[in-house]
Amino acid sequence: MPTLVALPVELLHEIQLFAASHALPQTCKSLRDIFRSFPPSYRARYLIACVDLSRVRDCAVLTKMLRYPLCNKDILEAYFRITKPDPAKRWAPELPRRLFRSLLPNKSSTSSKGATAQWADRDPPLPFLRYLYSCPYLHPPDANSHDGYALTKAVQAGFVPLVRFLLDHGATPEWKDNLPVLIAIHRKDLGLVRMLVERTDTGDSNKPKGKRRKLEDRVAVNPKMLRAAVKCRAQDIVEYLTREKGCIPDMQTLLLMR
Repeated sequence: MPTLVALPVELLHEIQLFAASHALPQTCKSLRDIFRSFPPSYRARYLIACVDLSRVRDCAVLTKMLRYPLCNKDILEAYFRITKPDPAKRWAPELPRRLFRSLLPNKSSTSSKGATAQWADRDPPLPFLRYLYSCPYLHPPDANSHDGYALTKAVQAGFVPLVRFLLDHGATPEWKDNLPVLIAIHRKDLGLVRMLVERTDTGDSNKPKGKRRKLEDRVAVNPKMLRAAVKCRAQDIVEYLTREKGCIPDMQTLLLMR
């Protein structure tokens, strides 16, 4: 009895492009292996077919594409070669949650002092993010997409290079009542708390070294942060918030500090 697997690969190409089905490659191992071997150019055409079926607006096409797990640098480059977009008409996509959903704290971050996990610049999703923020065919994505989801997950995982990257590209810790800062406090990670609160003046590397210009903080520390630090017994963070940032404890926090 004839089966899909017996069809020529070229015909399978056209069937999948017509159906735009995410389930077809999962029908059996043979089909999964066949579709897995397809080049980025074909996968880009498949994503185009999926987006066309969704009938999204032009400004949301890249946001829709980035939500697909198979969308990576090679496929995006193939997409741009196929569509030949006008660099003057660039759209700013959202950062998809899928890039950050699987971030978990490294085992090395579970010490009693909340030591930051040893994440590296090459760890995903940083390489792909660097491409997205430097690609000439799209505006830099919104680093605060989905109420600051990316920064919140990066802080939760102790992924310092990613936290720094997101902050440098406009992410703010203010979302959801300063949730990233509170997470850093619960991690007992003073360095991460300081990074989220304070802006650093990178300055001009050609200028002579001297006293750095003090910049306005990203967020204003508040009694809620101090209360969280007291509850976590993170004494170094308590001292930072009170002595350096001048945070005044409320009555509830004062009772906890007795």
